[in-house]
Amino acid sequence: MKSYVFGLLYMDSWKWYEEYLPATAKLIKEHGGIYLASGVKPQMQEGNEEPSAYVLLEFPDLISAQNWYEDPKYKPLIDLRNSGGRSEIYIFPGITPIIND
Repeated sequence: MKSYVFGLLYMDSWKWYEEYLPATAKLIKEHGGIYLASGVKPQMQEGNEEPSAYVLLEFPDLISAQNWYEDPKYKPLIDLRNSGGRSEIYIFPGITPIIND
């Protein structure tokens, strides 16, 4: 079952981004992941704090998503990203569609 990683970023600085993006994209691909959506300033419908940016990734399964996040090569990239602010990262499984006849 496909799984997803959703991230919200609350950034004060983007100095980290040029180094972070290519290295992170390579690791995502190594673990079978793809970008479904990413961008800045999402249109917030509910909540208290508007994020600076967002990302949505798809992985073949939950283990692949978890292995990507827990990859030792990713830890320094997390630290780099967090040097610019803070993030909320969620990993969750997809669902099997319910078909009503």
